[in-house]
Amino acid sequence: MMMAHDSSPGPSALDALTISSVREALVQYIDVPTQSNGLRHALNRMALEAHEKSMLPEQLLVVLKDIWYNLPSVHTISDPAEQIRLLQRVVTMCIREYYAD
Repeated sequence: MMMAHDSSPGPSALDALTISSVREALVQYIDVPTQSNGLRHALNRMALEAHEKSMLPEQLLVVLKDIWYNLPSVHTISDPAEQIRLLQRVVTMCIREYYAD
């Protein structure tokens, strides 16, 4: 019987400082979505670390979405469509940073 590949990251896939900086940047981005430079910088650092640790892009997105859904400020967004739209923009930014250069 063939088993599906487990693409979930390990418990310490990324450095705690990296996770923390992405978390802080996401909170700021949720407050002011037009200001994405800080988030792009944090996602770039996260993508570089992911490459160094040979993480697949889907593993990186699992980590990113885990951070996102654990942010209290995400749960205060009253419009579910707005929450999804913001997350889609964040995922797009993350993918761009992962494949940059």
